[in-house]
Amino acid sequence: MTPPNFIPKFLRAASALRLKSRSIRRDQSGSALVEMGLSAALLLSMLFAVIQFGFALYTYQFVTEVSRELTRYAIVRGSSCSSSSTMTNCGFTDSSTTLQTYARSAYTYPGMNMGSLAVTSTWYAPVKDSKGFVTSWNACASGTGCNLPGNIIKISVSYPFVLNIPFIPKRSFTVASDSSMVISQ
Repeated sequence: MTPPNFIPKFLRAASALRLKSRSIRRDQSGSALVEMGLSAALLLSMLFAVIQFGFALYTYQFVTEVSRELTRYAIVRGSSCSSSSTMTNCGFTDSSTTLQTYARSAYTYPGMNMGSLAVTSTWYAPVKDSKGFVTSWNACASGTGCNLPGNIIKISVSYPFVLNIPFIPKRSFTVASDSSMVISQ
């Protein structure tokens, strides 16, 4: 059936477009697949992001635990430590090297590269006034006199962590923790 001649051309074109759009709307067989692909990519990226943040928390817990344990290791091995006891490295003074070597050999956490673990230590000696009260603390170089009972040791542990989430550029950051205690022996 041909349209009558009195109907303007633009209305005839609009009518033809309506008929074409109806046929396109009926043919949506591939749209569910496209929607599923986009949704799955987004949901899987979010799932991997949650897993990566879980790994980041695991790394932070690891670094914090190593920092605390190394501080404890140092405070019980001060200058008054008895070498006749079963403890090794009694009275050690080479703090960073000894502690880093000990940390890399003593701690085994799954998924952690212990070679990337960095340990630094700072020793503090008390500054006393004329009455014998501690007024402040001075950092001293590692060595004899810094590992006396009553001095403070501060251990800093750091570990590089790579955040790897799909569709987002890799980011690397350092997870660090500090711990300090008074030397007891």
